[in-house]
Amino acid sequence: MSTAFQHRKPARATQTVWVERWSPPKPLVGVHPIEKMLNRHTFLVTPESRLVVAVIARAIGDCLSLGRSVRREARRFVLGDDLGLWCDLVGLHPDFVRFVARKAGYLADEKAHWQKVPMRVPIKAHVLAPDPDPGIAASHETVRSSAIGPCAAIPCAATPLNTSGETSHA
Repeated sequence: MSTAFQHRKPARATQTVWVERWSPPKPLVGVHPIEKMLNRHTFLVTPESRLVVAVIARAIGDCLSLGRSVRREARRFVLGDDLGLWCDLVGLHPDFVRFVARKAGYLADEKAHWQKVPMRVPIKAHVLAPDPDPGIAASHETVRSSAIGPCAAIPCAATPLNTSGETSHA
């Protein structure tokens, strides 16, 4: 294969910027074993109780999400009073659920896992465009018409001009 016909795009100028990115720790156990274990500790196994446990397990898993708002909302749910309301529905103790989440590695310290990583970003050139020719700028002005209609003040290249400078409407 000949490289004579392949055109490469010119490389854009980039610069390296150091940004902070949250790098979550790897949990010791997946969410599915936590969900199974919580289902074994409910006082009654019904489809509804399994759904409630699935919501709790999903919130535990979202505590390590890369999305900042998802992670913040999940941590607020697991560490707040809302978890107690959901745990009461299935007979779980909220402190037990938090203990399991912490021991499995899902409630890691948020501040300890921020890392500075290099990121390549394009350099923006601040090139000012030259001023347009004054003759060209005058020809692009809006033509005002005294006629009342949908195109009264809209510049229109297809509309011929009268000798008086107003647009003619057909």
